[in-house]
Amino acid sequence: MDKINRIIDANCNRTREGLRVIEEIIRFWLENAPSFHTIKQLRHHFTALETQIRSQLTHVMTARQSDQDVGKHYIPNLEANRTDIVSLAEANCRRVEESLRVLEEFLKLTDVTVIKEVKELRFTIYELEKHLKHELTQQ
Repeated sequence: MDKINRIIDANCNRTREGLRVIEEIIRFWLENAPSFHTIKQLRHHFTALETQIRSQLTHVMTARQSDQDVGKHYIPNLEANRTDIVSLAEANCRRVEESLRVLEEFLKLTDVTVIKEVKELRFTIYELEKHLKHELTQQ
């Protein structure tokens, strides 16, 4: 169960981090108040889901082994180079989508009850990505 908890912990962190980057792009780059409120609500919704996950899986944080993570020094070329704000937004949307999918799958191996909400959030991010890319390319 520690390995499952470790994967869940890493992907909760990855989701939260990606959502924050998207929020900052919308807030400071686009300066779009309605979109900002939408992403802020999505981030707070995920925070509530994460709280439920962590309360039901009490050993998620203790399973963390950042110092021993075999992937912590790996930086793929695509991650090291962002060419513009659109590529930055796309990368973070995909980060969130992928980490939500990982959560969705690994939560199936637990008794956590938020799988449906995680899946719904993933599909909401797919739509957000489409709108965000459109808005960024119109600038």
